[in-house]
Amino acid sequence: MKIREVTEIALMTAVIIVLGLIPPIPLGFIPVPIVLQNLG
Repeated sequence: MKIREVTEIALMTAVIIVLGLIPPIPLGFIPVPIVLQNLG
């Protein structure tokens, strides 16, 4: 792997981790809360 590829993988992993730290958004009309980690 090239250094650029490893850097991109590390950055995307960090983004997913940070989005996972944000608490879920509960909506009353669906039983499953919206989680920002899904955007990663």
